[in-house]
Amino acid sequence: MDTDAIVRARRRQHALDALEAERDREAVLRDRLDEVLTELEGARIDAAAFARMEPADVELVRETLDPTQVTPEEEWLELQGESPAEAARLQREEREAERSRLRQLIEESRRCQIALDRYLEALGA
Repeated sequence: MDTDAIVRARRRQHALDALEAERDREAVLRDRLDEVLTELEGARIDAAAFARMEPADVELVRETLDPTQVTPEEEWLELQGESPAEAARLQREEREAERSRLRQLIEESRRCQIALDRYLEALGA
C-alpha cells in the first residue's frame, strides 16, 4: 500500500474543496459588487430622470414603484440631520467604501485561488 499516494490524494481533495469554496466566495462577492454598482447606476439614472420631471410626478413614481420607500435624502436627513447635499455626499462615500471593501475581498480570494492552484500543481508533480 502506497501511503504517500493516499496522503497526496487526500491533500489534493482538501485543496480542491478549498479552491471550490474560494471560487464560490468570489462569485458571491462579484454578485454583491454588481448589486452595489447597479444601485449606484440606478440612483444616477433616477436622479437625472427625476430632475426633468415635476416634483409631484416624481413622488407618484416613487410611491408606485415602492410605496414604503424612503428616499435616500429623507433617510439621511432623519438619521444624520444633514442637508440633502451633505446626505448625498455621505451616501456616495458609504457606497464607495463598500465597493472598495468588496474589491479587496475579491482580490484576496483570487490570491488564495492562485496559491491553491499552485499547491495542486505541486501535489501532482
